[in-house]
Amino acid sequence: MNENERIDDKQENFSKSGLSPFKSAMYRTLWIAALFSYVGAAMYDVGASWLMTSLSSNPLFVSLITTATALPIFLFALPSGILSDIFDRRSILLVTCAYMFIISTLLGILTLIGLTTPTVLLIFTFALGAGLTMIKTPIIPTLSGLVPRSELPAALTLSALGGNIARVIGPTVGGLIVAAIAPWAVFFINSAAFIGMIIIVNRLPRKSDISQNQNSLPPENIVRAIRVQIRYIRHSQAARVLIVRAGLFTLCSSAVLSLLPFLARHELGLDSTGFGLLLGSFGMGAIAGGIAILPRLRPKASVESLITGSVVLLSIVTFAIGYIQDLLILCIVMAFGGAGYITILSTFYTIGIKSAPKWIGARVLAIYLLVLNGGLAIGSVIWGTVANVFGIQITLSVASLALAATIIAKKRYSSTLLNDLDFTPVSDHWSLPPQSSIDPSQYENQALITIEYNKIDPSLSDEFEHNVHELGRLLKSEGMAYWELFQDPTDTGHYIEIRIADTWTDHMRQHEYVTKNVQVMEDRIRALIKNCPTPTISHYIGKSPLK
Repeated sequence: MNENERIDDKQENFSKSGLSPFKSAMYRTLWIAALFSYVGAAMYDVGASWLMTSLSSNPLFVSLITTATALPIFLFALPSGILSDIFDRRSILLVTCAYMFIISTLLGILTLIGLTTPTVLLIFTFALGAGLTMIKTPIIPTLSGLVPRSELPAALTLSALGGNIARVIGPTVGGLIVAAIAPWAVFFINSAAFIGMIIIVNRLPRKSDISQNQNSLPPENIVRAIRVQIRYIRHSQAARVLIVRAGLFTLCSSAVLSLLPFLARHELGLDSTGFGLLLGSFGMGAIAGGIAILPRLRPKASVESLITGSVVLLSIVTFAIGYIQDLLILCIVMAFGGAGYITILSTFYTIGIKSAPKWIGARVLAIYLLVLNGGLAIGSVIWGTVANVFGIQITLSVASLALAATIIAKKRYSSTLLNDLDFTPVSDHWSLPPQSSIDPSQYENQALITIEYNKIDPSLSDEFEHNVHELGRLLKSEGMAYWELFQDPTDTGHYIEIRIADTWTDHMRQHEYVTKNVQVMEDRIRALIKNCPTPTISHYIGKSPLK
């Protein structure tokens, strides 16, 4: 084998390992910078929790650290997604990282000079949690925009792995630093991690694929952007698949990690080192699964097969850990659980990215993060309550059955429903209406679009109405404020389709964002009624009352 063949084999093996996105220097450096920030955040959690035990003997204050960390996700995930879709993600990351550096540094100074109180610590923990939430939403689409679309699944898997690696490394390193120095040292290290993020993000291009599509229209109004997000959730099949499947999974799988500390200490009699080995095994299994196993399975198995197989594997793991007493065997089982967990997590990430137009992508990821964290929080309470009444073994057995039962959801919420969807924008599909007669002062008025269908063959009416209603659902999921189909009761072959956009500017934006999904459905309708008169399209603009 000559030198060139050896190089080709190395490159092929590198791609198959799931590390192919690292071929991009920009992706590689940004991923590493993000990893350090995640590790810093995990170290902070340890430092803050330990500091609180020395500031207050009240267990409530100690538990409130977890609340102050998790609450910002519920409050700021959706707004973060909206801001990431409307404004430049590079700028958002720069501002947020600078904010995190200032807050963490200030807390380190206050702690070093002895001015930190329980209330102060909770306020700063909440503030840092808010900042971290504002980073997580834009960083994923930013990283995804740095690689070719063919490498998107691998890039999303690596993004999910970053959080798992941080959960393995952060608490261990943070605990050692707190023991060797003090909690304030962890706070300063956390702030230093964001310096690296600022340097790397500042090197990103100002206008490229990593950011939103650039156009001549003004940014979306934030209030209307919230409405668009709600419409997408209400009318998108893809959103329902993602929310239901991810929600059920995280709700049931949360039993493993939430009950593991109690299982390790009270059922197995392990110390902190043994507990760390179990968590580390789970994390190492996730890393091995994401880098070595999942990339080889993707070309051979469908998305639904990956989800189903991983759910079955994790169900078996959930059941088994309640009855295995040997630490070595338990570590091996936890590693398999980590591999199954990362497979499902990264698969849902991929569904989230591919299940929405690019201009609303960050908002969809924000919904996914909210569902994951919400399911984890609610599931932990449920399984903890059940375990308090029935014990760990019975609870884990019930959780494993519940997790396996989530496979039933694929009958109605199958990921295969997304196979026919194509969110590629086709900005030239709709011809732009003339704007010469529209006063710019009226651009914020509502836009009404009517499409009049005449002499529809009665034999085609059922299929026609079905297709047009499906088109309406797509339009509403892609931001149309109002849509309805009306039929003339005196002439059943006469229909009028009504579309209303919040503003004329929003309608112009819809011309730029319209996807192939809409194009395919409109082409299908035109082909169906090709022997009928050509539909008449009219545009109207809302008129405000004279002042």
